[in-house]
Amino acid sequence: MSERGDRGIRIGGNANVSGQVASGDNVTQNQQINAGPSSEVREALARVERLLDAHAGDVAEPARARRDLVDVREEAESGDPDAERMAGALERLGRRVAGVAALAEAVHGLAGALGVGG
Repeated sequence: MSERGDRGIRIGGNANVSGQVASGDNVTQNQQINAGPSSEVREALARVERLLDAHAGDVAEPARARRDLVDVREEAESGDPDAERMAGALERLGRRVAGVAALAEAVHGLAGALGVGG
């Protein structure tokens, strides 16, 4: 044992520790709190939405494409996003807008921002 003594942490009884706990010399902690999607994701979602509005006449099923985009947005904004669900919605959305190059590229960019296939 060092001259500084025991610096350990002892938690006993029916303690319920839900935050960060650290002990020792030069300890650092970093905590990330999910505050929703990143600015990159928000911008990518907005871009797809704008392009979908602008090119709705060129998309065979614009209402369904919008529903797919809503699914992606809701999942991305949830506290526990399901990557598999987002990937499925992005895949459908990508198929629906494939005939419009700018939209297809925007959906691909959104998939990349979300880190899921699409």
